[in-house]
Amino acid sequence: MAKLNITLSIAGKSYPMSVDSEKEELYREAARRLNDKIKEFAKVPSFKLNDCVAMAALRYSILALSTEHKGRFDDADTRAIEDLAARLDKYMR
Repeated sequence: MAKLNITLSIAGKSYPMSVDSEKEELYREAARRLNDKIKEFAKVPSFKLNDCVAMAALRYSILALSTEHKGRFDDADTRAIEDLAARLDKYMR
């Protein structure tokens, strides 16, 4: 696989990295989604930038865990994780 040097901007900071060329768009889309979520959390008046980044990271970590553990969690566990994600979304609005 060919490596490609790209720079992603997340929360206003640039991060140069080397990625497989086939995965470039995946990285760019992930950065776009993360920045969008950070902007949503920025609507919470008491949140500073680091709070927004932390909450966005938590939100995506919850989604990743939910996906990873789909087969290992029972329905009640999955609902609890989805409820937590929904509460985070509701909190930021």
